[in-house]
Amino acid sequence: MIQTIVYSIGTIFPKIINYAFLKFFTKYLKREEFSLYSDMYALSFLVIAFLSFGLENTYFRFLSKKTYNKKVVFSTGVIVQLFIISFFLIISVNSIKYLVSIAGYKNHSEYFFLFFFIIFFDTLCILPMAWLRVNEKAIKYTIINIVNILIQSIFIIYMFTSYNSTTTNATNSNSNIPLIKSYFSIFELVNSFTDKTGYIFFANMISSLTNFFLVFPILLKEVSLKKFSKILAQKMLCYGIPIMFGTIAFSLNENLDKILIKRWLSDEMNGSYSACYKIASFMSLYIRAFRLGIEPFFFKKSEDSDARHYYEEITYIFVIIGLIFYVLICGNISMFLGFLIDKKYHVAISIIPIIMMGYLFLGIYINLSIFYKIIDKPIIGTYISLIGVLITILFNGIFLLIPSFMIPAWGTLTSYGSMVLVLYFWSKKKFTKFCSRDKKTWKIIVYLLIAFFLVIVSNKNKIEIRIFLQFLYLIIVSFLERKLFTRLVRKSKKEYLN
Repeated sequence: MIQTIVYSIGTIFPKIINYAFLKFFTKYLKREEFSLYSDMYALSFLVIAFLSFGLENTYFRFLSKKTYNKKVVFSTGVIVQLFIISFFLIISVNSIKYLVSIAGYKNHSEYFFLFFFIIFFDTLCILPMAWLRVNEKAIKYTIINIVNILIQSIFIIYMFTSYNSTTTNATNSNSNIPLIKSYFSIFELVNSFTDKTGYIFFANMISSLTNFFLVFPILLKEVSLKKFSKILAQKMLCYGIPIMFGTIAFSLNENLDKILIKRWLSDEMNGSYSACYKIASFMSLYIRAFRLGIEPFFFKKSEDSDARHYYEEITYIFVIIGLIFYVLICGNISMFLGFLIDKKYHVAISIIPIIMMGYLFLGIYINLSIFYKIIDKPIIGTYISLIGVLITILFNGIFLLIPSFMIPAWGTLTSYGSMVLVLYFWSKKKFTKFCSRDKKTWKIIVYLLIAFFLVIVSNKNKIEIRIFLQFLYLIIVSFLERKLFTRLVRKSKKEYLN
């Protein structure tokens, strides 16, 4: 529990800074500029999903088997990762003209160059950051995250205040890229930006580079060519590739809607949709903080006789706390939306409760996915993720026929909800002991339906009624789950004392 709290600080603080900048960006960026900002990250997430090759989860899994030397597993994973991303960087830099043309960014080729390096360094840092989690160095992990976000924030503020509101030296002649070597001049690079989004990307590149320097001592100390195992590398890739496809599927679920809305509706609408989508991703903050502290211990517990009961308890706690979080955020969304994004972006406010519930389903899926991971069957996750992608593609296909941004939003909820159902019934068949407790399953369904109904009602009533309904929900849940919360507090105290 203490580990979870420390990891949460390292995760929540950067996210809080990002949400603070969300208001800043939506105020000073045009909606079409914010659309470009979100689209570039959407495309990069798809690339990172491919380049990661599922090696983070693979690293956790092979360490839990206790048959491999820790340094051999880490060295092998890092060397494989470095080979993959180095190959990517070489190919990408030499194909930049074709890539910007295909993506429709002929006037923003310099942004692609920045993102090649952002992707390179971010991917290379995945396993060292996982190493910190495995070795329970939560404080160091948190410090690195905080330092990175502070550096990125300083650069953004400096560039937004030091350069003109429109780039001074940039023209559309940017479409003809000068020699790559000219981009190694920082001032040339910054002055080549055609809008303010370039400042954000440049700050991100500096942050990614800083992250690499901070984890470099780990790579220097723990990685050795002598500890590279070709046989282990093959096994890790075989285990990780299905996870990679699952991650790509997840990235498609997350980003296909924004990519299509930009190109099928308008940049203005995509800007509004993307900004409201980011607010809904508050739930992902909770999921990530929970996952960072719990996931390594999931694997450690996998060999224990009470592992299934332990997983049940953790998943149930996750859902209960997640629903409380959902009610408090979405039930008051109209009250504090103005503090998060500029008014011109409020057009897509209706997607927030839908997307946030979808994220909660995603969190449940992530918790349940431990079952196919501990039996070395990540291909199951790939199949289920493909089901989710097919649903996402179906809804986005309907969107192409009926251009309403609500359709992709419902597609996100339906996709993640379907994935949870498929995985639940598979787990029930495979792990009958775990899934035999139908009482808890029905309680979760009831809590979920009440929470969703409560959010709809709350946003249609005065603040007094809203507060009363939410307080009543909290009282009922606290009363019904008093034993669970008491047990959780006792375990936390015990861990703290030890």
